[in-house]
Amino acid sequence: MNTSYKVYKKLENIFSKNDVLGATEISDILWISRVIVHKGLKDLLKEKKIKKIGKWPHTRYKSLIFNENYWKQKISEDNDSKWTDFALNFKSIKILQEYFYKFSPEWRLFLWYEGITEWCKSRKMDTEEKIKNFISIRNHIEELHNECGLISAHKNFGKHFEEVFLDESYYADQYNWMEFGRGKLAEMTFFAKQSQNKKLISQANDEILLKLECIIKKWNFDAIAITPWSIDRKNQLLWMLKMRLHWLNLPFVNIIKYYENNIPIPQKSLKTREQRISNAKNTIFVKDDNISKYKKVFLIDDFVGSGSTLNQTAQKLKKQWVEYVVWFAYVGNLNLSYDVINEV
Repeated sequence: MNTSYKVYKKLENIFSKNDVLGATEISDILWISRVIVHKGLKDLLKEKKIKKIGKWPHTRYKSLIFNENYWKQKISEDNDSKWTDFALNFKSIKILQEYFYKFSPEWRLFLWYEGITEWCKSRKMDTEEKIKNFISIRNHIEELHNECGLISAHKNFGKHFEEVFLDESYYADQYNWMEFGRGKLAEMTFFAKQSQNKKLISQANDEILLKLECIIKKWNFDAIAITPWSIDRKNQLLWMLKMRLHWLNLPFVNIIKYYENNIPIPQKSLKTREQRISNAKNTIFVKDDNISKYKKVFLIDDFVGSGSTLNQTAQKLKKQWVEYVVWFAYVGNLNLSYDVINEV
């Protein structure tokens, strides 16, 4: 055995509750180094309790020991909730496992069925009612997903500008899950940006990489463009995503942000759509000698507020003979309400 029995049992236990996990995700949940996690994963692979899916750098591990009875027993042991008349089926359990993800003010992480139960109790909410609501919201959002697992926001986006320069608009998840606030990807990405924690940033990027690969191959893009950030951070979310996307062997368009007095003004600090359009129009520039070679460009941002940055950047790309510009953001709202995403 490559690792200690204690660590081995922790890994075995976590795979008894989860269908698919990545090494980084396991490391973050168990607070164990990735080196030790990988040693334990080798043991589980040898014993055929898990199997590898995907290829590096997207390798994940699928459980072959998932135990549905674990959750039935767990629910029956919860004496503080009204589970007598509420049957939580396998599909519902899976939804909670995959999508419930919340940080407390003390940086405690609430996950899965146990997480939503504790989260509801701490807020004196009816657990049964909130679980039903959460599952209903997730099912509704899932209906909006295309074959790449992305939500198209283009119809809504077109309502807010006199002229739209983008040809299609996508994001990976809805920012606001109604009464639950930020959804999983929004929560993860929000705290990744705030904390600049490399593990959390990597985990957030893990959530979207396969979706990006799908949409990039579908459109057959010539190049990728990353919107430039206003505030320098030690660990930039978009920069780390860019490093992960190099394996696609696509060139990156050189886009810069320039401030006349060297005083950066973040979009989130501007209160009106007109201010944001002006900011994007006068600070973002395309400086790329190869731009004439690119007909289809995939434009990536993290959080969509008013959409002004994306639309203005698309206009500048098209002025330099790019024919199609498609944008992607980690999260947004269908109504593109930048009042919500101001907090980022």
